[in-house]
Amino acid sequence: MNGPLRVAARSARRALLAALIALGVAACGTEQPVGDAERALFLRAADLAELGVRYADAEAHETFSKRRHFDGAYEVNYEFKTPESEEARPLFIYTSVSVQPKASDAMLSEGAEKIGLLIGFKREGVEERDVEDAPRFGQSSRLAVLVKDERPIGNVFSMRDGRKTYLLVIAGVYFKDPALWRETIGPKLARLAAYAP
Repeated sequence: MNGPLRVAARSARRALLAALIALGVAACGTEQPVGDAERALFLRAADLAELGVRYADAEAHETFSKRRHFDGAYEVNYEFKTPESEEARPLFIYTSVSVQPKASDAMLSEGAEKIGLLIGFKREGVEERDVEDAPRFGQSSRLAVLVKDERPIGNVFSMRDGRKTYLLVIAGVYFKDPALWRETIGPKLARLAAYAP
């Protein structure tokens, strides 16, 4: 993974860890099996094939996890990271979906994630710039381009709807076209609306 993408991936991991620690749930809960309903929630590497981003064995570089926390909240995560052999076409995707017991818990989770990302990105010199006219989803949503040294390197997207939150960080490709973003993420969020862990 090249320098700016490595920075974005490292920033995302640090920021997400900070958000989990802030919520006090990093080590609490039990692992659950990840099924097809969960896998369908995520923007995955293979979904980017129509944009010219293709990997021969993308599934081999994906990881999924699902955790039920002591308070009844669920968190489902997806990560894709290209192997070192793909230096010419690096890609990093991290997505976290949470289903909280109450809408107020989802608001707290969303806020902690945003603060964690902001701290992590600032530390690495990565700036977030809102995409103008980005489509709105749920009760709140935001799509921003990640910029390092005035060069776009990826996106961060967050959404909250009732008890559910969706956070996506991608580096290696980025979306600036609102219509393309709606077409790409819309089906995933429609599945999230119907999803029950």
